[in-house]
Amino acid sequence: MPSTNKTGSHSDKHSLYLDGVNHPIMRNPIFFYGIFALIGLPCFILALYFTYSTVRDNATYEQAQGTITDFNGSSYPNVSFTYQGQTYSFHSNYQSSDMQTGDEVTVSFPPGNPNDASIKDFFTDWFLPLFLGLFGLVFGGVGGGGIYFQLKKSSLKKELFDEGRGKKIAADLTGSGLDMSYRVNGRSPYIISAQWLDTSTNHMYLFNSDYIWFDPAALIEGRKKIDVYIDENNPKRYYIDISFLPQTD
Repeated sequence: MPSTNKTGSHSDKHSLYLDGVNHPIMRNPIFFYGIFALIGLPCFILALYFTYSTVRDNATYEQAQGTITDFNGSSYPNVSFTYQGQTYSFHSNYQSSDMQTGDEVTVSFPPGNPNDASIKDFFTDWFLPLFLGLFGLVFGGVGGGGIYFQLKKSSLKKELFDEGRGKKIAADLTGSGLDMSYRVNGRSPYIISAQWLDTSTNHMYLFNSDYIWFDPAALIEGRKKIDVYIDENNPKRYYIDISFLPQTD
């Protein structure tokens, strides 16, 4: 009878299989935001490269005035131009809806190589740098900002709670709910919310807990207060103590 190999079993605690949000890696927001950063960073680097390449080409390429001779049945024009007394022609891979036969266009080409000419246009010069730069900025910004925020939260927990350097206050527990701004495999985590009135300044502070990957409503039912550890000099730096909740693997 053939034996069954359980090395790759779903139940194997050493398995790398990511079971939705039940795997600690998937529950870690740094992993989530790290994906955005890993996508954004290469795009931003490529944008810098293409920007450098475009600036270099604009500074070194030769230019000439060309004329659209025809479209040869396509939407892309054929262009001819004169360089050092000789006429050159090429089929452009750039087109615009307002182009017509007889229009004059600027062509550019590497020094001394008119056979490698193309229509010079802002769109063709800057499309890749701008597109990749914007893409990298958005993804890198979301990823980098998210990682920074999560590391800041971890640092606050260590400083104010783990190391006991925060002032413990009893804040009013206002409820719990889903944080829809963060999703993993279609699921959003829960957070516990609280508020505290600083009577010395008459300022109301609002607090949100770290992510909780199960509904804590039943476990906080009837609870009026919850411990929050704050920085006495800046109560906006805080950590809500949710250590009373069951731990998930």
